[in-house]
Amino acid sequence: MTMKSRTKTILRWSGISIVSFCYFIGLALATFSFSAFSESESMQFSNPVPLNEHHASIDSILQATGIVFGAAIYGFAICVPLILLIFKKVR
Repeated sequence: MTMKSRTKTILRWSGISIVSFCYFIGLALATFSFSAFSESESMQFSNPVPLNEHHASIDSILQATGIVFGAAIYGFAICVPLILLIFKKVR
């Protein structure tokens, strides 16, 4: 049983769209760590900030950045083979 070219195109691009959508949702969820930082680490600009609070804020930003980079790298490493597999299977 063979599929028509139009059906294959729809299946291929809908699969790729679903994989890409899931990747972007994963990235959006990873960026919520920055919103947790902004809620918990509201700094006052009128008073001097103690050094330990400054270091804690910087560490929090570094951890949030690491989470986003990890999600981007691992998500990319998962999504690219999935997209290539979709192209290979739906010809």
